[in-house]
Amino acid sequence: MTGTSTPPRRWAAFAAAVGAGVGAGLLGTSLHGHAWYPNGVGSAIPYGAGLALLLLAAVSMFVGLWSRSSWIAVWCGAAAYLTAGLLSLQIGSAGMIFDNIPGRVWLYGIAFTTPLMAWLTWVVLRPRRARRK
Repeated sequence: MTGTSTPPRRWAAFAAAVGAGVGAGLLGTSLHGHAWYPNGVGSAIPYGAGLALLLLAAVSMFVGLWSRSSWIAVWCGAAAYLTAGLLSLQIGSAGMIFDNIPGRVWLYGIAFTTPLMAWLTWVVLRPRRARRK
């Protein structure tokens, strides 16, 4: 098997990107607030936001490579950003993302990770002849 399957249809790739982005936004939001307290009290190491961004990077790269389009990775990140933005709205006591270090890393990190993964997807998908020049 040479791996020459046809790419998915545009609507299927778009639907997969939006669904994966919403899933990454929900899972990343639930993960971003985790922290490790090495001494029991005192300063914390907020590792959850970094892991949430790693999750988003992996999901958007997977969807982009599966669909063979770097724009699909952008749609995945946009859906994750929209999901996290909606979850950060402080309506009553229902807000899940607060204005603290992990919240800022998660929200601003989505805006940084999305174009980075789209570019990386584009680099991986370039034809081999273009890489040699």
